Amino acid sequence: MYKPFCTIIFLLICTASYSQTGKTEEKTYLNYYQEIAVAEDAVVNGQYLEGINQYQKTFAEYPYNNPIDCYVAAQVASYAKDTTSSIYFLLKGIRFGVPVYTIINNPHLAAIFSRLNKRVVDSCLTIYENSINKKARAETIAFYRKEQFLKMDVLKVDNLYGGDGILKSKYKGTWDSLLQEIMLLTKKYGFPAQKIIGTQNGEDSLLRLTNPHSTYAFFVFVHHHNAWSEVGTILWAELLKGNITPQMYAVIYENSNGKKQYSDSVIYIAARPCGFAYCRKQLKKNLQEINRARNNIGLCSYEVMEKKFASRQLYYQWRERTERKPEPLFDFQCDFNFQRKY
Repeated sequence: MYKPFCTIIFLLICTASYSQTGKTEEKTYLNYYQEIAVAEDAVVNGQYLEGINQYQKTFAEYPYNNPIDCYVAAQVASYAKDTTSSIYFLLKGIRFGVPVYTIINNPHLAAIFSRLNKRVVDSCLTIYENSINKKARAETIAFYRKEQFLKMDVLKVDNLYGGDGILKSKYKGTWDSLLQEIMLLTKKYGFPAQKIIGTQNGEDSLLRLTNPHSTYAFFVFVHHHNAWSEVGTILWAELLKGNITPQMYAVIYENSNGKKQYSDSVIYIAARPCGFAYCRKQLKKNLQEINRARNNIGLCSYEVMEKKFASRQLYYQWRERTERKPEPLFDFQCDFNFQRKY
């Protein structure tokens, strides 16, 4: 355990006011994610100190920090053997919804977490529990259960999509109705993702995961396929408020704009790097425009994303090989060179 003085310092991290700086009023969360992208770029290129400093600077300027960013920052600090920063990022992460289960199942963070004072951790968990909208969470999970029930009921006898990959017309009315429910939830509470309803905790989710993602409302957009014309403006406003991440915003766009994949002039390639010939051709032809589009919504460059995913796959292979168990799902492992050692 840490000495009492350190306990007090870290307790102050958890109990600090959400209004950390007056600068926040001048910025939107588009700026937040653009600044996070700078940290990611530094880290995947081995500039750990610069990345850690950028994470610290960005987190201090905004009252809400995305839990995935906190989680990754803690990993980066652990790679750099900066235990103090790793603890700082971990406590911030817990405060914003990183599940303890995910931390203790990460071999890079478990030992660091074990050194934390239970009272400090409990304080951060209390802040998290009090920060989310539990009524919105309950309504969203109930909605998600209904959407999944309807989907599975259809799949017992039919496919949702026709040969063109578009929702069949006979199911359009159902998913139109579901879409309207999501929009009502968003107008009432804000987009129901990490900031509003918290992260998955494995107890009230149909997904058997415990992770810093919150994807309950996401699937209805993908199944609907033509939702963007109705939701695009609203989701942009939610991105600026920090209620939806750029990655989720972009994935919803690319799966719900009613067009064939990569046929649009705006390409984010948000879900994962290119995996087939046509996408790679588009990437080679339009890389500068793609990176401009990604930056405009707060995503890192395509090249940085590619490195993040390569590192994650390497890490998963090592995790399976050495410990015979999978890693809880999260965004990415950030340090490619560190993982290469294994």
